[in-house]
Parts: sequence; C-alpha cells; structure tokens
Amino acid sequence: MTLGPVSEGSVSRGPVSRDSVGRGAVRRGASWAGGFVIVTHGLVHLLVWPGAPLGTAGVGGGKRLRWNGDSWSWQPGWLPAVVVHSVGGALLAGAVLGCVLGGLALLGLPGVRRFPLLTSAVGAICSLLLFALVWPGLEPDAAEFTAGPVLSGVLLAGAGVAALLRRRARRSSGDAPATSPPAGSPPAGHPTPGGRPTPATGR
Repeated sequence: MTLGPVSEGSVSRGPVSRDSVGRGAVRRGASWAGGFVIVTHGLVHLLVWPGAPLGTAGVGGGKRLRWNGDSWSWQPGWLPAVVVHSVGGALLAGAVLGCVLGGLALLGLPGVRRFPLLTSAVGAICSLLLFALVWPGLEPDAAEFTAGPVLSGVLLAGAGVAALLRRRARRSSGDAPATSPPAGSPPAGHPTPGGRPTPATGR
C-alpha cells in the first residue's frame, strides 16, 4: 500500500518550547513596564507648566512647582516674553505627546505601536530642550526637577541604542547566506518522486 504525497501545510510544527514562551512573557512584561514609566514621565512634565502645589494644604507655604517664565541669561533683551512662552509651550507639548505616545506604543496601542523609538526619541529631545530653556525659571528650586532631564537623557540614549541594535539585526538577517537544499534532493526544477518540481531555495 502506497501513500500519496503529503499535502502542503499538513506538516505540523513541533510543540512550542517553554523557554520561548517564557522569553515572550518576559519581553511583554518589560514592554508594559517601560510603557507605563515613559507615559508617567511624559505626564510629569505638566509640573513645569501649569505646575502643581508643593506639599499638602497648609504645608509648604503655598509654594508651587512651576515655571515662572524666566529663561537663560543669554536670552536677547529684545525677545518678547510671548515668544519665550510660545517656544516653551511647544516644547512642553512635544515632550508630553512624544513620551505618552512612545509609552502607549510599547503598551501596544494600534496606530503608534510601530513607532515606539521615534516617538520616544522626539519626546526626550523636546524634554531636554524644554529644561534647557526654562531651568533658571523653575520654582521653588530647579533642583526639584533634576530627575526630569536625567530620565529624558536615559530615554534618548536607550532609544538610540535600540535603534542601532535593530539596524544591526536587520543587516545580519539580510546578509544571511541562502539556504541549500537537503542532501540527496534533486536539483531545483527537477521533478520529485511525487511528481512535483523541486522549488528553488534562497532568499
């Protein structure tokens, strides 16, 4: 009794290993954790403007964490304050939106999940420029905001490293040699014992 040729797609893949499942779960967990951290970092920029009360009611003397509108001393004297405020507002919007969208991309939000590195990098750059602009005008003390530019620098560096690693992985996969047919199989285009020609292998 002879068996007919095995139909395409009838060969089942082996059982998924526990290691691959575990790695996938760890990767998803890290992405979710990173997404929540980046979203939170983006929203914390709202402490710069409009700001927030420092301490609870009756504690802190009514002080607020905020930007009072001042900028670096190299600001030209003829530059109107409205221009400084407009630039600061644009940088603040870019920092908040970039970080929030970058975090949501890591959380798997459709539409932006393909661009987590780009959105995170844009948010980090806007954040660093924002702190460079408003640092002298941060109240009550600029030291209260030190974590902001530090985290933005770490985020920008991480996005850059991830982009380089992704590019290197793409290059290595593109330079992989073509797969050769198994030993003993007929050359490409020649009929097999089942009557079908052997497909050509390669990229």
